[in-house]
Amino acid sequence: MKLTTKTYAYVGVTLVAAAGFGLFWWTHNPTGVSTPLTKTSGTNGALKPVSALVAHPTPDTPVVRYTLVAEAKTLNLGQGKTVQAMTFNGSAPGPTLTVQQGNVVEVTVKNELSVPITVHWHGIDVPGAEDGVPGLTQSPISPGETFVYRFIAKDAGTYWYHSHVNSVQEIGAGLFGGIVVKPNHPANPLPNRDYTILLHEWSTLSQGQENGMSGMSGMSGMNMGNMNMSKPSLRTTGFQVTRMDREALSEMTSAYDAFTVNQTANGTSLFRANPGDLVRLRLVNAGNMTHLMTLVGTSFKVEALDGHDLSHPTWIQNQLLPIGAAQRYDVEFKMPASGQVQLVSADPSATERMELQATIGQSSHSSPMDTAMNLQNEPWFDFTNYGSPTTSKNSTFTLGQHYDKTFTMNLGVGMNQSGMVYTINGKAFPNTSPFVVQNGDTVKVHIENDTNYIHPMHLHGTSFQVLSRDGVPLKGSPVYLDTVEVLPGESYDIAFKATNPGLWMFHCHDLHHAAAGMDTILQYSGITDPYNIKDMSE
Repeated sequence: MKLTTKTYAYVGVTLVAAAGFGLFWWTHNPTGVSTPLTKTSGTNGALKPVSALVAHPTPDTPVVRYTLVAEAKTLNLGQGKTVQAMTFNGSAPGPTLTVQQGNVVEVTVKNELSVPITVHWHGIDVPGAEDGVPGLTQSPISPGETFVYRFIAKDAGTYWYHSHVNSVQEIGAGLFGGIVVKPNHPANPLPNRDYTILLHEWSTLSQGQENGMSGMSGMSGMNMGNMNMSKPSLRTTGFQVTRMDREALSEMTSAYDAFTVNQTANGTSLFRANPGDLVRLRLVNAGNMTHLMTLVGTSFKVEALDGHDLSHPTWIQNQLLPIGAAQRYDVEFKMPASGQVQLVSADPSATERMELQATIGQSSHSSPMDTAMNLQNEPWFDFTNYGSPTTSKNSTFTLGQHYDKTFTMNLGVGMNQSGMVYTINGKAFPNTSPFVVQNGDTVKVHIENDTNYIHPMHLHGTSFQVLSRDGVPLKGSPVYLDTVEVLPGESYDIAFKATNPGLWMFHCHDLHHAAAGMDTILQYSGITDPYNIKDMSE
Protein backbone atom coordinates (compact mmCIF):
# COMPACT_ATOMS: atom_id res chain seq x y z
CA MET A 1 0.00 0.00 0.00
CA LYS A 2 1.29 3.45 -0.87
CA LEU A 3 1.73 5.69 2.17
CA THR A 4 0.83 9.33 2.19
CA THR A 5 2.46 11.64 4.72
CA LYS A 6 1.29 14.51 6.84
CA THR A 7 3.70 16.50 8.96
CA TYR A 8 2.77 18.29 12.15
CA ALA A 9 4.86 20.16 14.71
CA TYR A 10 4.30 19.08 18.31
CA VAL A 11 5.67 21.91 20.45
CA GLY A 12 9.08 21.71 18.85
CA VAL A 13 8.76 18.05 17.84
CA THR A 14 8.10 17.06 14.24
CA LEU A 15 5.75 14.15 13.75
CA VAL A 16 5.46 12.43 10.39
CA ALA A 17 2.30 10.39 10.08
CA ALA A 18 1.88 7.52 7.65
CA ALA A 19 -1.55 7.50 5.99
CA GLY A 20 -2.89 9.27 9.06
CA PHE A 21 -1.47 9.90 12.51
CA GLY A 22 -0.45 6.56 13.99
CA LEU A 23 3.08 6.49 12.65
CA PHE A 24 4.62 4.01 15.05
CA TRP A 25 1.84 1.42 14.92
CA TRP A 26 1.48 1.33 11.15
CA THR A 27 5.07 1.73 9.92
CA HIS A 28 6.56 -0.73 12.43
CA ASN A 29 4.22 -3.55 11.55
CA PRO A 30 6.27 -6.43 10.17
CA THR A 31 3.34 -8.78 9.54
CA GLY A 32 1.43 -6.22 7.52
CA VAL A 33 -1.77 -6.38 9.59
CA SER A 34 -4.12 -3.82 8.06
CA THR A 35 -6.67 -3.65 10.88
CA PRO A 36 -6.83 -4.54 14.60
CA LEU A 37 -10.47 -5.58 14.15
CA THR A 38 -11.91 -8.88 13.03
CA LYS A 39 -14.91 -9.63 10.83
CA THR A 40 -18.10 -10.14 12.83
CA SER A 41 -21.83 -10.09 12.29
CA GLY A 42 -24.59 -8.94 14.58
CA THR A 43 -28.00 -10.43 15.26
CA ASN A 44 -29.40 -11.92 12.06
CA GLY A 45 -26.22 -10.85 10.29
CA ALA A 46 -26.95 -7.14 10.73
CA LEU A 47 -24.11 -4.61 10.81
CA LYS A 48 -24.16 -1.15 12.34
CA PRO A 49 -21.48 1.54 12.01
CA VAL A 50 -20.11 2.89 15.29
CA SER A 51 -21.08 6.36 14.04
CA ALA A 52 -24.76 5.40 14.51
CA LEU A 53 -24.31 4.80 18.26
CA VAL A 54 -25.44 8.15 19.67
CA ALA A 55 -27.37 9.39 22.70
CA HIS A 56 -31.17 9.41 22.63
CA PRO A 57 -32.32 11.60 25.52
CA THR A 58 -35.96 12.43 26.11
CA PRO A 59 -37.03 15.89 24.91
CA ASP A 60 -37.30 17.22 28.47
CA THR A 61 -33.79 16.19 29.55
CA PRO A 62 -31.80 19.26 30.67
CA VAL A 63 -28.84 20.15 28.45
CA VAL A 64 -25.61 21.72 29.74
CA ARG A 65 -23.34 23.22 27.10
CA TYR A 66 -19.62 23.95 27.15
CA THR A 67 -17.13 25.16 24.57
CA LEU A 68 -13.51 23.99 24.58
CA VAL A 69 -11.04 25.86 22.38
CA ALA A 70 -7.75 24.06 21.76
CA GLU A 71 -5.05 26.71 21.43
CA ALA A 72 -1.32 27.16 21.93
CA LYS A 73 -0.15 29.14 24.97
CA THR A 74 3.06 29.76 26.85
CA LEU A 75 2.41 28.75 30.47
CA ASN A 76 4.36 29.81 33.53
CA LEU A 77 4.41 26.80 35.85
CA GLY A 78 6.35 28.50 38.64
CA GLN A 79 9.85 27.66 39.88
CA GLY A 80 11.12 29.68 36.90
CA LYS A 81 9.75 27.06 34.50
CA THR A 82 7.74 27.86 31.38
CA VAL A 83 6.37 25.54 28.75
CA GLN A 84 5.05 25.89 25.22
CA ALA A 85 1.71 24.23 25.84
CA MET A 86 -1.39 23.03 24.08
CA THR A 87 -4.36 24.15 26.12
CA PHE A 88 -8.11 24.09 26.37
CA ASN A 89 -9.38 27.65 26.82
CA GLY A 90 -5.90 28.94 27.54
CA SER A 91 -5.00 26.83 30.57
CA ALA A 92 -3.72 23.37 31.43
CA PRO A 93 -5.66 21.77 32.91
CA GLY A 94 -8.58 23.15 30.97
CA PRO A 95 -11.77 24.20 32.74
CA THR A 96 -13.41 21.70 35.06
CA LEU A 97 -16.78 20.80 33.53
CA THR A 98 -19.47 20.41 36.20
CA VAL A 99 -22.78 18.79 35.29
CA GLN A 100 -25.74 17.25 37.07
CA GLN A 101 -26.28 13.50 36.89
CA GLY A 102 -28.70 12.64 34.10
CA ASN A 103 -28.11 15.83 32.13
CA VAL A 104 -27.23 15.88 28.46
CA VAL A 105 -23.69 17.18 28.05
CA GLU A 106 -22.99 19.01 24.81
CA VAL A 107 -19.40 20.11 24.27
CA THR A 108 -18.33 22.10 21.22
CA VAL A 109 -14.62 21.61 20.53
CA LYS A 110 -12.85 24.16 18.36
CA ASN A 111 -9.36 23.27 17.14
CA GLU A 112 -7.19 26.38 16.80
CA LEU A 113 -3.97 24.39 16.95
CA SER A 114 -1.87 23.42 13.95
CA VAL A 115 -2.33 19.69 14.69
CA PRO A 116 -5.37 17.37 14.73
CA ILE A 117 -7.06 16.52 18.04
CA THR A 118 -10.04 14.66 19.50
CA VAL A 119 -11.52 14.58 23.01
CA HIS A 120 -11.97 11.37 24.99
CA TRP A 121 -14.29 11.44 28.02
CA HIS A 122 -12.27 9.27 30.36
CA GLY A 123 -14.34 7.02 32.61
CA ILE A 124 -17.73 8.17 31.30
CA ASP A 125 -19.77 5.49 29.57
CA VAL A 126 -20.54 7.53 26.48
CA PRO A 127 -22.25 6.12 23.36
CA GLY A 128 -19.90 4.49 20.89
CA ALA A 129 -19.80 7.45 18.50
CA GLU A 130 -18.72 9.90 21.23
CA ASP A 131 -15.58 8.15 22.56
CA GLY A 132 -13.08 10.37 20.80
CA VAL A 133 -10.67 7.78 19.36
CA PRO A 134 -9.50 8.89 15.91
CA GLY A 135 -9.93 6.35 13.13
CA LEU A 136 -12.09 4.15 15.36
CA THR A 137 -15.04 6.26 16.58
CA GLN A 138 -14.56 9.48 14.59
CA SER A 139 -12.26 11.28 12.20
CA PRO A 140 -9.66 13.53 13.81
CA ILE A 141 -10.65 17.17 14.31
CA SER A 142 -8.32 18.90 11.87
CA PRO A 143 -6.86 22.37 12.44
CA GLY A 144 -9.59 24.97 12.01
CA GLU A 145 -12.41 22.47 12.43
CA THR A 146 -15.18 22.25 15.05
CA PHE A 147 -16.75 19.09 16.44
CA VAL A 148 -19.68 18.65 18.85
CA TYR A 149 -19.78 15.81 21.39
CA ARG A 150 -23.11 14.87 22.96
CA PHE A 151 -23.77 12.31 25.69
CA ILE A 152 -25.78 11.74 28.87
CA ALA A 153 -23.92 11.95 32.18
CA LYS A 154 -25.51 8.82 33.62
CA ASP A 155 -23.21 8.19 36.57
CA ALA A 156 -22.11 10.67 39.23
CA GLY A 157 -18.41 10.89 40.03
CA THR A 158 -15.00 12.31 39.16
CA TYR A 159 -13.83 11.94 35.57
CA TRP A 160 -11.56 13.75 33.12
CA TYR A 161 -11.20 14.59 29.46
CA HIS A 162 -8.18 14.61 27.16
CA SER A 163 -7.06 14.44 23.57
CA HIS A 164 -6.71 10.98 22.07
CA VAL A 165 -4.54 11.92 19.08
CA ASN A 166 -0.88 11.16 19.72
CA SER A 167 -1.69 11.58 23.36
CA VAL A 168 1.90 11.07 24.52
CA GLN A 169 2.48 14.49 23.01
CA GLU A 170 -0.93 16.13 23.28
CA ILE A 171 -1.83 15.22 26.86
CA GLY A 172 1.81 15.76 27.75
CA ALA A 173 1.58 19.27 26.30
CA GLY A 174 -1.59 20.16 28.23
CA LEU A 175 -4.75 18.98 26.43
CA PHE A 176 -6.66 17.69 29.45
CA GLY A 177 -9.15 18.78 32.12
CA GLY A 178 -11.53 17.48 34.77
CA ILE A 179 -15.23 16.59 34.77
CA VAL A 180 -17.40 16.36 37.87
CA VAL A 181 -20.86 14.79 37.63
CA LYS A 182 -22.90 15.83 40.68
CA PRO A 183 -25.19 13.12 42.11
CA ASN A 184 -28.95 13.53 42.12
CA HIS A 185 -29.10 12.03 45.60
CA PRO A 186 -25.94 13.16 47.41
CA ALA A 187 -24.80 11.59 50.62
CA ASN A 188 -25.06 13.56 53.83
CA PRO A 189 -23.36 15.55 55.08
CA LEU A 190 -22.34 17.48 51.98
CA PRO A 191 -18.74 18.74 51.96
CA ASN A 192 -18.29 22.45 52.68
CA ARG A 193 -15.45 22.56 50.16
CA ASP A 194 -15.10 20.51 47.00
CA TYR A 195 -11.92 20.80 44.91
CA THR A 196 -10.78 19.04 41.73
CA ILE A 197 -6.98 18.64 41.58
CA LEU A 198 -5.16 17.37 38.50
CA LEU A 199 -1.58 16.10 38.80
CA HIS A 200 0.68 16.29 35.77
CA GLU A 201 4.30 15.98 34.62
CA TRP A 202 6.00 18.30 32.14
CA SER A 203 9.20 18.56 30.18
CA THR A 204 10.17 22.22 29.84
CA LEU A 205 13.42 21.50 27.99
CA SER A 206 14.24 23.44 24.84
CA GLN A 207 13.55 20.54 22.47
CA GLY A 208 9.87 20.71 23.44
CA GLN A 209 7.42 18.42 25.14
CA GLU A 210 8.63 14.84 25.41
CA ASN A 211 12.23 16.03 24.84
CA GLY A 212 13.05 15.06 21.30
CA MET A 213 10.48 12.31 20.93
CA SER A 214 9.68 11.71 17.29
CA GLY A 215 6.57 9.89 16.20
CA MET A 216 4.90 7.43 18.49
CA SER A 217 7.71 5.18 19.64
CA GLY A 218 7.09 6.57 23.09
CA MET A 219 10.55 5.61 24.28
CA SER A 220 12.48 8.89 24.31
CA GLY A 221 13.21 10.29 27.73
CA MET A 222 12.71 7.01 29.56
CA ASN A 223 15.43 5.71 31.83
CA MET A 224 16.98 3.31 29.35
CA GLY A 225 19.79 2.50 31.77
CA ASN A 226 17.23 0.85 34.03
CA MET A 227 15.59 -1.10 31.20
CA ASN A 228 14.74 -4.53 32.59
CA MET A 229 13.60 -7.25 30.21
CA SER A 230 13.43 -10.00 32.84
CA LYS A 231 10.13 -11.54 33.88
CA PRO A 232 9.14 -11.11 37.54
CA SER A 233 7.68 -13.91 39.58
CA LEU A 234 3.90 -13.91 39.70
CA ARG A 235 2.54 -12.83 43.07
CA THR A 236 0.14 -15.22 44.78
CA THR A 237 -0.30 -13.95 48.34
CA GLY A 238 -2.11 -10.66 47.91
CA PHE A 239 -0.87 -7.09 48.00
CA GLN A 240 2.59 -6.36 49.40
CA VAL A 241 4.86 -3.50 48.35
CA THR A 242 8.15 -4.77 46.94
CA ARG A 243 11.49 -3.24 46.04
CA MET A 244 10.53 -3.74 42.41
CA ASP A 245 7.40 -1.61 42.91
CA ARG A 246 9.45 1.24 44.34
CA GLU A 247 11.97 1.01 41.49
CA ALA A 248 9.16 1.02 38.90
CA LEU A 249 7.96 4.38 40.22
CA SER A 250 11.12 5.95 38.81
CA GLU A 251 10.86 4.52 35.29
CA MET A 252 10.28 7.91 33.64
CA THR A 253 11.52 10.38 36.25
CA SER A 254 14.32 11.57 33.96
CA ALA A 255 11.84 12.43 31.20
CA TYR A 256 10.28 15.29 33.18
CA ASP A 257 11.54 18.32 35.04
CA ALA A 258 8.30 19.89 36.34
CA PHE A 259 5.39 18.44 38.31
CA THR A 260 2.18 20.39 38.79
CA VAL A 261 -0.82 20.53 41.08
CA ASN A 262 -3.30 21.96 38.59
CA GLN A 263 -1.05 24.49 36.79
CA THR A 264 1.43 25.14 39.59
CA ALA A 265 4.85 23.56 40.13
CA ASN A 266 5.93 25.74 43.04
CA GLY A 267 4.36 23.59 45.74
CA THR A 268 2.37 26.51 47.20
CA SER A 269 -1.13 25.94 45.79
CA LEU A 270 -3.78 27.00 48.30
CA PHE A 271 -7.28 25.52 48.56
CA ARG A 272 -9.19 27.57 51.09
CA ALA A 273 -11.06 25.92 53.97
CA ASN A 274 -12.16 26.96 57.44
CA PRO A 275 -11.65 25.10 60.73
CA GLY A 276 -14.22 22.31 61.02
CA ASP A 277 -15.03 22.27 57.29
CA LEU A 278 -15.67 18.92 55.61
CA VAL A 279 -13.45 18.95 52.51
CA ARG A 280 -13.51 16.71 49.44
CA LEU A 281 -10.45 16.55 47.19
CA ARG A 282 -10.94 14.93 43.80
CA LEU A 283 -7.43 13.82 42.83
CA VAL A 284 -6.92 13.10 39.12
CA ASN A 285 -3.65 11.73 37.75
CA ALA A 286 -3.40 13.34 34.32
CA GLY A 287 0.17 12.18 33.73
CA ASN A 288 2.01 8.94 32.96
CA MET A 289 3.70 8.30 36.30
CA THR A 290 2.32 6.78 39.48
CA HIS A 291 2.41 9.23 42.40
CA LEU A 292 2.30 8.39 46.11
CA MET A 293 0.05 11.07 47.59
CA THR A 294 -1.23 11.53 51.12
CA LEU A 295 -2.51 14.14 53.59
CA VAL A 296 -0.55 15.47 56.56
CA GLY A 297 -2.35 17.05 59.51
CA THR A 298 -5.55 15.03 59.43
CA SER A 299 -7.01 11.58 59.02
CA PHE A 300 -9.11 11.01 55.89
CA LYS A 301 -11.43 8.64 54.07
CA VAL A 302 -11.17 7.36 50.49
CA GLU A 303 -14.75 7.94 49.39
CA ALA A 304 -14.50 6.90 45.75
CA LEU A 305 -12.17 5.35 43.17
CA ASP A 306 -12.46 6.25 39.49
CA GLY A 307 -15.73 8.02 40.25
CA HIS A 308 -17.40 5.06 42.00
CA ASP A 309 -18.31 5.30 45.67
CA LEU A 310 -16.84 2.82 48.12
CA SER A 311 -18.98 1.11 50.74
CA HIS A 312 -18.46 2.26 54.35
CA PRO A 313 -15.00 3.84 53.95
CA THR A 314 -13.00 4.05 57.18
CA TRP A 315 -10.67 6.72 58.54
CA ILE A 316 -6.99 6.25 57.70
CA GLN A 317 -3.81 8.22 58.36
CA ASN A 318 -0.20 8.01 57.18
CA GLN A 319 -1.09 5.79 54.24
CA LEU A 320 0.20 6.54 50.74
CA LEU A 321 -2.30 6.56 47.88
CA PRO A 322 -0.62 5.02 44.80
CA ILE A 323 -2.51 7.00 42.15
CA GLY A 324 -1.74 5.43 38.81
CA ALA A 325 -1.89 7.21 35.47
CA ALA A 326 -5.50 8.21 34.64
CA GLN A 327 -6.88 7.07 38.01
CA ARG A 328 -8.99 9.20 40.36
CA TYR A 329 -9.18 9.15 44.16
CA ASP A 330 -11.89 11.12 46.00
CA VAL A 331 -10.79 11.75 49.59
CA GLU A 332 -12.69 13.51 52.37
CA PHE A 333 -11.49 14.92 55.68
CA LYS A 334 -12.46 17.39 58.37
CA MET A 335 -10.32 20.47 58.84
CA PRO A 336 -8.67 20.64 62.27
CA ALA A 337 -9.65 23.35 64.75
CA SER A 338 -6.37 25.10 64.01
CA GLY A 339 -3.59 24.81 61.47
CA GLN A 340 -3.47 23.61 57.88
CA VAL A 341 -3.69 20.31 56.05
CA GLN A 342 -0.98 19.47 53.53
CA LEU A 343 -1.39 17.40 50.37
CA VAL A 344 2.08 15.94 49.79
CA SER A 345 3.94 13.46 47.62
CA ALA A 346 6.17 10.68 48.94
CA ASP A 347 7.59 9.93 45.48
CA PRO A 348 11.24 8.87 45.13
CA SER A 349 12.23 12.05 43.27
CA ALA A 350 13.03 15.10 45.41
CA THR A 351 11.67 17.35 42.63
CA GLU A 352 8.31 15.56 42.74
CA ARG A 353 8.16 15.79 46.52
CA MET A 354 8.92 19.52 46.40
CA GLU A 355 6.48 20.44 43.62
CA LEU A 356 3.54 18.04 44.15
CA GLN A 357 2.34 19.83 47.27
CA ALA A 358 -0.66 21.94 48.21
CA THR A 359 -2.10 23.52 51.33
CA ILE A 360 -5.72 23.27 52.44
CA GLY A 361 -6.57 25.99 54.89
CA GLN A 362 -6.30 29.77 55.25
CA SER A 363 -2.75 30.45 54.12
CA SER A 364 -0.23 28.74 51.89
CA HIS A 365 3.15 27.49 52.92
CA SER A 366 5.37 24.66 51.78
CA SER A 367 5.58 21.70 54.11
CA PRO A 368 9.14 20.75 55.08
CA MET A 369 10.80 18.36 52.64
CA ASP A 370 11.68 16.01 55.47
CA THR A 371 7.95 15.45 56.09
CA ALA A 372 7.61 13.76 52.70
CA MET A 373 10.91 11.96 53.21
CA ASN A 374 9.63 10.52 56.49
CA LEU A 375 6.47 9.32 54.75
CA GLN A 376 8.29 7.27 52.11
CA ASN A 377 8.29 4.17 54.30
CA GLU A 378 4.62 4.43 55.22
CA PRO A 379 2.30 1.67 53.92
CA TRP A 380 0.59 1.94 50.56
CA PHE A 381 -3.20 2.04 50.53
CA ASP A 382 -4.72 -1.34 49.60
CA PHE A 383 -8.18 -0.91 48.10
CA THR A 384 -8.82 -4.67 48.13
CA ASN A 385 -9.17 -4.67 51.92
CA TYR A 386 -10.83 -1.31 52.58
CA GLY A 387 -14.38 -0.50 53.56
CA SER A 388 -17.12 -3.06 53.99
CA PRO A 389 -18.50 -5.71 51.66
CA THR A 390 -21.95 -4.93 53.07
CA THR A 391 -23.61 -2.46 50.72
CA SER A 392 -26.95 -1.65 49.19
CA LYS A 393 -25.17 -1.87 45.83
CA ASN A 394 -24.49 -5.58 45.87
CA SER A 395 -21.53 -6.98 44.03
CA THR A 396 -22.56 -7.75 40.49
CA PHE A 397 -20.12 -10.59 39.88
CA THR A 398 -18.25 -13.30 41.75
CA LEU A 399 -14.95 -14.93 40.87
CA GLY A 400 -16.28 -18.44 40.37
CA GLN A 401 -19.52 -17.78 38.49
CA HIS A 402 -20.15 -18.63 34.84
CA TYR A 403 -19.09 -16.03 32.27
CA ASP A 404 -20.16 -15.92 28.65
CA LYS A 405 -16.69 -14.77 27.56
CA THR A 406 -13.31 -15.02 29.30
CA PHE A 407 -10.10 -13.41 28.10
CA THR A 408 -6.49 -13.26 29.26
CA MET A 409 -4.16 -10.26 29.02
CA ASN A 410 -0.50 -11.16 29.54
CA LEU A 411 1.35 -7.85 29.63
CA GLY A 412 4.86 -8.16 28.24
CA VAL A 413 7.88 -6.29 26.96
CA GLY A 414 10.27 -7.10 24.15
CA MET A 415 12.44 -5.79 21.36
CA ASN A 416 11.98 -5.76 17.61
CA GLN A 417 13.67 -3.99 14.73
CA SER A 418 12.08 -0.68 15.75
CA GLY A 419 13.13 -0.86 19.40
CA MET A 420 11.38 -1.66 22.64
CA VAL A 421 7.73 -2.74 22.42
CA TYR A 422 5.06 -3.42 25.02
CA THR A 423 2.81 -6.35 24.25
CA ILE A 424 -0.49 -8.02 25.08
CA ASN A 425 -0.33 -11.81 24.79
CA GLY A 426 3.01 -11.56 23.04
CA LYS A 427 1.88 -9.13 20.32
CA ALA A 428 2.14 -5.38 19.87
CA PHE A 429 -0.72 -3.35 18.41
CA PRO A 430 -2.08 -3.49 15.72
CA ASN A 431 -1.22 -7.21 15.74
CA THR A 432 -3.06 -7.81 19.03
CA SER A 433 -6.27 -9.84 18.76
CA PRO A 434 -9.47 -7.98 19.67
CA PHE A 435 -11.72 -9.20 22.49
CA VAL A 436 -14.97 -9.94 20.66
CA VAL A 437 -18.22 -9.90 22.64
CA GLN A 438 -21.95 -9.95 22.02
CA ASN A 439 -24.23 -7.34 23.52
CA GLY A 440 -25.39 -8.71 26.88
CA ASP A 441 -22.40 -11.02 27.48
CA THR A 442 -20.94 -11.37 30.94
CA VAL A 443 -17.18 -10.99 30.57
CA LYS A 444 -14.19 -11.82 32.78
CA VAL A 445 -10.63 -10.73 31.98
CA HIS A 446 -7.55 -12.11 33.72
CA ILE A 447 -4.61 -9.66 33.61
CA GLU A 448 -1.02 -10.61 34.41
CA ASN A 449 1.94 -8.23 34.40
CA ASP A 450 4.97 -10.15 33.18
CA THR A 451 7.18 -7.02 33.18
CA ASN A 452 9.08 -4.97 35.73
CA TYR A 453 7.05 -1.87 34.83
CA ILE A 454 3.74 -0.45 36.03
CA HIS A 455 0.82 -0.76 33.62
CA PRO A 456 -2.39 1.20 34.36
CA MET A 457 -4.82 -0.65 32.10
CA HIS A 458 -7.79 1.44 30.94
CA LEU A 459 -10.97 0.11 29.32
CA HIS A 460 -13.03 2.56 27.30
CA GLY A 461 -16.82 2.46 27.28
CA THR A 462 -17.54 0.57 30.50
CA SER A 463 -16.45 0.30 34.09
CA PHE A 464 -15.51 -3.08 35.50
CA GLN A 465 -15.66 -4.77 38.88
CA VAL A 466 -12.36 -5.89 40.42
CA LEU A 467 -12.78 -9.50 41.60
CA SER A 468 -9.30 -10.43 42.81
CA ARG A 469 -5.74 -9.19 43.16
CA ASP A 470 -2.91 -11.72 42.96
CA GLY A 471 -5.45 -14.52 43.22
CA VAL A 472 -6.99 -13.20 46.45
CA PRO A 473 -10.66 -12.08 46.29
CA LEU A 474 -11.48 -8.59 47.55
CA LYS A 475 -12.34 -8.50 51.25
CA GLY A 476 -13.63 -4.95 51.60
CA SER A 477 -15.96 -2.78 49.58
CA PRO A 478 -16.88 -3.80 46.05
CA VAL A 479 -14.59 -1.82 43.73
CA TYR A 480 -15.51 -0.56 40.27
CA LEU A 481 -12.82 1.02 38.10
CA ASP A 482 -12.11 2.03 34.53
CA THR A 483 -8.31 1.98 35.05
CA VAL A 484 -6.57 -0.70 37.11
CA GLU A 485 -2.91 -0.20 38.01
CA VAL A 486 -1.04 -3.49 37.59
CA LEU A 487 2.30 -3.53 39.41
CA PRO A 488 5.21 -5.80 38.37
CA GLY A 489 4.28 -9.46 38.82
CA GLU A 490 0.70 -8.64 39.79
CA SER A 491 -2.47 -10.23 38.44
CA TYR A 492 -6.09 -9.13 38.50
CA ASP A 493 -9.43 -10.65 37.59
CA ILE A 494 -12.00 -8.11 36.46
CA ALA A 495 -15.56 -8.52 35.20
CA PHE A 496 -18.28 -6.52 33.46
CA LYS A 497 -21.48 -6.94 31.49
CA ALA A 498 -21.22 -5.90 27.85
CA THR A 499 -24.13 -3.49 27.56
CA ASN A 500 -22.62 -0.52 25.68
CA PRO A 501 -22.13 -1.53 22.03
CA GLY A 502 -19.15 -0.02 20.30
CA LEU A 503 -15.47 -0.38 19.49
CA TRP A 504 -13.61 0.29 22.70
CA MET A 505 -9.86 0.60 23.24
CA PHE A 506 -8.33 -1.37 26.11
CA HIS A 507 -4.82 -0.03 26.64
CA CYS A 508 -2.10 0.95 29.04
CA HIS A 509 -2.47 4.56 30.18
CA ASP A 510 1.23 5.00 30.60
CA LEU A 511 1.00 6.48 27.14
CA HIS A 512 4.62 5.67 26.31
CA HIS A 513 3.66 2.02 26.66
CA ALA A 514 0.45 2.45 24.67
CA ALA A 515 2.35 4.21 21.89
CA ALA A 516 4.75 1.26 21.79
CA GLY A 517 2.08 -1.40 21.37
CA MET A 518 0.18 -2.13 24.63
CA ASP A 519 -3.31 -1.77 23.18
CA THR A 520 -6.19 -3.91 22.01
CA ILE A 521 -9.89 -3.41 21.23
CA LEU A 522 -13.06 -4.64 22.90
CA GLN A 523 -15.12 -5.28 19.78
CA TYR A 524 -18.89 -5.80 19.84
CA SER A 525 -20.11 -8.17 17.15
CA GLY A 526 -21.87 -6.41 14.33
CA ILE A 527 -20.33 -2.98 14.98
CA THR A 528 -18.25 -1.65 12.10
CA ASP A 529 -15.69 1.13 11.73
CA PRO A 530 -16.52 3.58 8.89
CA TYR A 531 -13.39 5.65 9.46
CA ASN A 532 -9.79 5.40 8.26
CA ILE A 533 -8.32 2.93 10.74
CA LYS A 534 -4.83 4.31 10.02
CA ASP A 535 -5.86 7.53 11.76
CA MET A 536 -6.11 5.51 14.97
CA SER A 537 -3.87 6.70 17.77
CA GLU A 538 -3.24 6.09 21.46
